[in-house]
Amino acid sequence: MIALYSALALVAAQAAQGDVPPPSIPASLPTPQEAKGKVVACGLPDTRVSIQFDGTLQEDVVWISRTGLPFSESTLTCLARASVATSYYVYFRDTSVQRPYDIIYNRISNQAGVVSAREWLRARNLLDTLPEPVKGEPAAKYAQAVEVFCGVKPGSLLMALDDYTITFTKSGLGYPTANGIKGAAANEAQFECVMNATSAGNLEAHGLFFGLIGNAAKAQ
Repeated sequence: MIALYSALALVAAQAAQGDVPPPSIPASLPTPQEAKGKVVACGLPDTRVSIQFDGTLQEDVVWISRTGLPFSESTLTCLARASVATSYYVYFRDTSVQRPYDIIYNRISNQAGVVSAREWLRARNLLDTLPEPVKGEPAAKYAQAVEVFCGVKPGSLLMALDDYTITFTKSGLGYPTANGIKGAAANEAQFECVMNATSAGNLEAHGLFFGLIGNAAKAQ
């Protein structure tokens, strides 16, 4: 009987956690101290949390040193929410913690991105006409629908590598010059629209991937 009550309590806790809305993505980047404070508030010792500049990402990130204790799922969830709420990535010196954390973070980050994108579209009266991925239809059809929705010439910015992967065309993003980006298929407003439209479409839930694929588009 105790085991049954424990199982029911666990299911209830998981359901309640699923009802918690994702944190809002900040409009402006918090200070390093503010980001650290959010992380420490998850129950970590202040001395175990540091902010360091990452040369590869070219931005400050949060590092958590080894604590000698296991991280509970609730703590990892708290840390992931803090990361999304501050836009500071969180990394662990104990690499065995990084993978389970990343799984939680990716889920929460995706949820927050969908909510933020839909709010962006709603504020511009675009949400009601947002194109949605349709199961069984080619990814290329959805990609072109997004381009048309945002006023971009179909096929000039987005391309489908297959029925599951959408990326940018070779020339779609333009090329950098001393005076900024030239030759792009979309202006800044159109590009912002495309990014928000694809985020609001929650492509991951439809089995689609959208993003940069290294040199994959070079053959096109």
